[in-house]
Amino acid sequence: MLLFFSGWAMDEHPTEHLVNEDRDICTCFDFSNLDSTDCKRWESYSDIVLVAWSTGVWAAEQVVGKLNLPLSKAIAINGTPTTVHEETGISRVIFQGTYDQLTEQTMQKFHRRMAGSVLAYNAFVPIAPKRELKNQKDELASILEVDFETLETDLIHWNKVIVGKSDAIFPPQNQLRYWEGRTEIIELELPHYPFFYFKNWGLE
Repeated sequence: MLLFFSGWAMDEHPTEHLVNEDRDICTCFDFSNLDSTDCKRWESYSDIVLVAWSTGVWAAEQVVGKLNLPLSKAIAINGTPTTVHEETGISRVIFQGTYDQLTEQTMQKFHRRMAGSVLAYNAFVPIAPKRELKNQKDELASILEVDFETLETDLIHWNKVIVGKSDAIFPPQNQLRYWEGRTEIIELELPHYPFFYFKNWGLE
């Protein structure tokens, strides 16, 4: 199985174009309440590849990291387990500002910055998440309530991390600061939303 933890405000649609020929896919999103995650069905698989993106890296550590699952590989993309953090995450001021000013218009602006270019944004619009704005704002509020300064991390052995050098959402220098010395770091010329640059879930 391929277990994918997506980013804030997302759902299954932004990655539905990725090709996967030999694994079932489970996409996890809406991390308003991590305790509500239904993990039972994962236990029937003997080989699980974990991919986590953005805030999904934090969520994956807090959910999967506390389970005894047969992970054969774990890949983090454009995120860290300390999502809201001045040095190894996104500034709390930025998070709070996003929450305070969240509207349909500012969400579109977020998507444009996330996509990295007009061409990529135009391609993203048809596969944008279909969630209600209030639901997305509630998720953001839940993330803001987490104390990332004291949060236990290193709950998953990440085999490698991909850092997008053009990430305008999750500062690349903060990602590098967290991951240095922890795992293999691959720096690529990618925006925060990287999935137009990969052909399949092998991330090649």
